[in-house]
Amino acid sequence: MKEMLKRIFLVAFVLLVLVAISGFFYMQKHPMEGQKTTGKHLNFSGKAAK
Repeated sequence: MKEMLKRIFLVAFVLLVLVAISGFFYMQKHPMEGQKTTGKHLNFSGKAAK
């Protein structure tokens, strides 16, 4: 029973992380309407991508 609960929590945590990462990349491509967009996207180093 204890092992099953550990596995359930682990799967839920992994799914939550995947949703957060995919949401981050979605917001990079589709910024919210209220924000001003410059048309440039930042990469992981913080520099604007072409």
